[in-house]
Amino acid sequence: MPSSDHGNSWYALRTFHAQEYKVSLHLERHHVDHFIPMVNHSYRKEDGTWVKAERPAVHNLLFVRKTGTKAELRSILAECDYPVSVYHHIDDEQQWYEISDNELLELRLLCDKAFSPQFISQEESELKMGTEVCVKHGPFKGITGKLVRKNKKYYLVKTFVGLGVMVSVSRWCCEAVRRPEQETRTNSET
Repeated sequence: MPSSDHGNSWYALRTFHAQEYKVSLHLERHHVDHFIPMVNHSYRKEDGTWVKAERPAVHNLLFVRKTGTKAELRSILAECDYPVSVYHHIDDEQQWYEISDNELLELRLLCDKAFSPQFISQEESELKMGTEVCVKHGPFKGITGKLVRKNKKYYLVKTFVGLGVMVSVSRWCCEAVRRPEQETRTNSET
């Protein structure tokens, strides 16, 4: 897993009414580094021809790099013509939810169109039954998530703020992650 050299955190932003592109343009005008997870899709034009294009993987979600102060970012977002809110901790609205640079790097890797990612809701990803694993080989080396089986294939499921990403992996590249409580239980059983 390549490491990030920025060392900054990221915030997850929620837009409304699928306005993530317009919010993105606003952030670009203010030179704010941001990321929208995208997927390829095809659609038919009125003349009957098929066109390939990109669209957001999940509408109303984008990520901005934490630079400057919260007050500066709050000011930039307040100037935006479209409503935007920052994801915050459930128990404290003043505490914005931060995503580490490495977590966002993992998200960017998992969202790479070359790996044909599938995007699911956070609730759906949390409901999937699977073993907690760490990928030991291949392009996802170092990423942890749940190993699930669907239609005779294995997938790594990783959950981020409001978003679940599933990518196909070989189960042979994964190693089960042992939790401290499992270690304690195993030691007490012997």
